[in-house]
Order: sequence, then structure tokens, then C-alpha cells
Amino acid sequence: MPLANPPDMQRAVATTKTLPPSASMSEARKSAGVEANAILQVLGAGVLVVDADGTISSANAQAARILRGSAGALEGARIDEVVASLDELGTSAAAVGGRGEVSVRHADGTTIELGYTLSAVEDAGGVHHVILFQEITAVLELRRQRDRLLQIAVLGEVMPTLLHEIRNPLAAVSATLEVLAEDATPDVQSDLHAVLSEVRRIALGLQGLDGLARTMHGGQNCAVDLAVRETCRLLERTAHCRGVRVEAIGPDLPLLRLDRGAICGIVFNLVKNAIDACPSGGHVTVDARADAVELVLTIADAGTGMSPDVLARCRDLFFTTKDAGSGIGLALTNQVVEASGGRLTIDSRVGEGTRVVVTVPLAPLPRSRPRARAT
Repeated sequence: MPLANPPDMQRAVATTKTLPPSASMSEARKSAGVEANAILQVLGAGVLVVDADGTISSANAQAARILRGSAGALEGARIDEVVASLDELGTSAAAVGGRGEVSVRHADGTTIELGYTLSAVEDAGGVHHVILFQEITAVLELRRQRDRLLQIAVLGEVMPTLLHEIRNPLAAVSATLEVLAEDATPDVQSDLHAVLSEVRRIALGLQGLDGLARTMHGGQNCAVDLAVRETCRLLERTAHCRGVRVEAIGPDLPLLRLDRGAICGIVFNLVKNAIDACPSGGHVTVDARADAVELVLTIADAGTGMSPDVLARCRDLFFTTKDAGSGIGLALTNQVVEASGGRLTIDSRVGEGTRVVVTVPLAPLPRSRPRARAT
């Protein structure tokens, strides 16, 4: 990342006055100082000159703009109060080959990222440190977006194989438990049904992840209302441990040509998020309704809600505010809904809870036919 602007420097040099041969040594030094200051002021990077004791002795206009102050206010201030201590800046720069990165918080609470180089200059007045820097907040955001896209690509490559390797033995365990429960005594049956319930809950979680490779439309009719109620029932144990009540309030629905696995996975992810957002005593409602055109699935909770910043990023893959969260469920839910021609809307306010509405057409969108080539 270049920190200097050669054309600007050339213009600055060109505009300085050339001294006649008879000029005195003091005039030459004064002119050199004027020239150096002119160069500093037109640089595309911020420049801070810091004395050995950490006091800023000089700042150019670009430094003042980036740090949202004035050059006069910066001069005389402590570098550790404006950016960071000289020791911290030197350690960071030394670790990455002379270039460092540092976060700076403004008075209004916003944070910017700076990329900088740190150099030491010694003259008759002692040792000075020159910090040359630019704001790189946008560059780092592009880097994060690149890394996120690479993660998505890797996830898409390994997910089908991973799900296959887990689902097959899980289905065998489930089938074995069902057979054992049929012939077991009542006491043992109760224990087996508890284990079977947990196995089915894990299977539902895997169906949520399977949204990478499917849409909500299926080739067979599905009892959507029963799928929603069963998913809520399997999550009741998780909700009970947190002191939360889950209630499916939707009416009976006709059979719909939708994929049961995708429906269960979406409900599982959204209801699990709602349970996690609720304090003890909270309540989650799940409502599935349909007309001749579309299915509308609504999950509402009276939990903690989301701030505008979190709400703006909550659909991003791997973004999470939970200590043990993965940041996958809501992102994949949103992906499968959009792949089905539907939409997922979220209304959330801090302290007032969250309402998620999934709307999906009952008929899949027609695929566009490739145009015939002219012969």
C-alpha cells in the first residue's frame, strides 16, 4: 500500500521559491523548511512527528483529517492518547516487516483502522519518530469479505460429504432405537424414547444445514403443519431447560408440495435462535399458514432483540453474537428461502423481541430456458 504521492510531491517542490546564489545559509535552511512543510501538507498520507518523550511536535493536514481533528490540536498532544504508544506501534510494525496496523477510536465512538510505518530520525534536537499512515478500514473490510467468501466456498465443497457421513449412521441408530423400544418394558421404553428424541433433534439440525443443497419445494405432498408441530415438540426439552415455552399456534393445513426436510430444518434453526434469545419465562410462537399461492411461516419471541448493527449482519455466514454459536443456521435458512423464490424478513428491536417471517410460493419458479442460437 503506497503511503506517498509522488505527483503531489513534485507539484509541491515546483511551487517553492528557488533562492538566488547570494542567499545566506540561514535563508537556505528556512527555504528548505518551507519546502519540506509544503511537501508534507500535500502528501496523500497522514504524517505525525513525535518527540522522544511521546509528544506530537508536528502534524500535516491529512493526519488531522484522518484523525478528525486539527493540526493545531494534534501538536502538543500525547501520541498514546491519539493513536497508541510508541512502544506498541514499534512492536506491531516490527512483527510485520516494518508496516503495522492499529485501531483508533474517535470521540464519537466510531473506530477506524490505520496502516502505518514508523521511522526514527536523529538531528541536533534529538531523536524524533515519524509516523506515516493511511486509513485502511475499507481495505480490511474487503479482506474480511474475501475471507468470508472463501469460507463459504470451502463449506459448500465439504458439506454434502460431511452430512452424508453423519446422516447414514444416525439413521441406523434411530431405526435400531425404534425397534428396541417396541419390545422393551415400559421403564426402558421411556429411556429409549428420550434417547430417540435427542437423535431426531440432531437429525433436524442436520436438515437445517442441508439447506445448502435443496429448496423448499419437493416432489411429494407434505403435511407442513405436522412437520412444524413435530419440530417444535422436539425442541421443547431444550426450551424447558432454559425456562422458555414454545407453542405452535398455526391451523391445520392441506397437503402441500413442499419438502418436509427443508421445512423442518428451517423451523428448527429459527425456533432454536428464538429460544436462545429468550430469558427464563420467555415465550416463542410458531405460526404456519397458507393460501392458494404461498406459505407464510412466522416465528416470534419476546426475547432480547437485536441492535440495528447486529440486525444488519445477522444473515452473514459465520456471524454470531453467541459464545458457542456457529453463525451458520440463519445464513443457510435465508439462502434456502431465497433459492425457493421466497423471502425472509426480520423485525427486531432491543428489549422488544424478534419476529421472523418466511414467505415462499407454493409452486417453484419456472426455470429460464436457454435461448436457441441463430444458425
